[in-house]
Amino acid sequence: MARRKTLFPREHGAYAQLGAPLAAALLMATPSIPAVCLALAAIGAFLANEPLLVVLGHRGPRAKAVDGARARRRLALLAIVSGALGIAGLALASPNTRIVAAVAAVLPLVLVGFAVRRAQHSLVGEVLAAVALPALAAPVAAASGVAPIDALLASSAWGLGYGMSVVAVHRVIARHRTSAGTIDHVLAVSAVLVVAATALLARSLPIALVALPLLAVSAVLVWHPPAARHLRAIGVGLVCASSAAIAISAIVV
Repeated sequence: MARRKTLFPREHGAYAQLGAPLAAALLMATPSIPAVCLALAAIGAFLANEPLLVVLGHRGPRAKAVDGARARRRLALLAIVSGALGIAGLALASPNTRIVAAVAAVLPLVLVGFAVRRAQHSLVGEVLAAVALPALAAPVAAASGVAPIDALLASSAWGLGYGMSVVAVHRVIARHRTSAGTIDHVLAVSAVLVVAATALLARSLPIALVALPLLAVSAVLVWHPPAARHLRAIGVGLVCASSAAIAISAIVV
C-alpha cells in the first residue's frame, strides 16, 4: 500500500512569509473580530495550496492517485471555511478595509495563476510568493483600525524584505556550484543601495524600518555567501530578522 503524504504546504519559508506579517498586523493595533476572521481566512487559503497542487497533478501522478480524493476533500473544506471567514470579515469591516483587501488580493491571485501553470517554484514565482503572501496581512491590519496606507506600506515593506531574501538564498545555492560572477557583484552593490535607500526613507516614513532586518540579512548573504550546507542556519537568521521586523512594526505604527 502506498504511503500517504502530508497535505500541508512543503515550502517552509512560506510559513514565515505569511505568518510573520500576519502576527505583525495583529500587533499593530487591538485585533478586531473582522481582523481575526480575515487572518484565519488567509491561513486557510495558504493551507489549501498543497491540496490544490495534488489535485492538479503537480505533485506527480502517484500523489494524485494515492492522495487525490483526500486532497479534494481538504481543498473543498478549506475553500468553504476560508471563503466564509473572508466574507464575514469583509462584511463586518469598514469600507476602507474592503478597498485595502481588493488591492492586496491582486498579487495572491496572480500567484494562484503561477501555481496552476507550474511556475510557482521558479525564481520569479518564489519572489512573487514572497511579496504576495505578506499582502494578505494588509486588510487584517486595516480591519483593526490601522490607516489603510500604513497597512499597505507595512505589507509592502515585508514583501520587499522577503523578496530580497529569496534572491539572496538563490544566489547562495548558485554559488555552491559556480564562482562569483557579474550578477553576484551587481546584486551585492544593489543590496547595499537598497538597504541605504530604505534607511533614508525611514527617516520620513518610519514604517520602512520593517524591511530593514530582512534586507540587512539578505545583503550579508549576497556579500559573503556561506556554504549551501548552512541553509538551516540561514533560515534561523531570517526567522530572527522576521521577529525583529514584527517588533519594529508594533512600535512604529
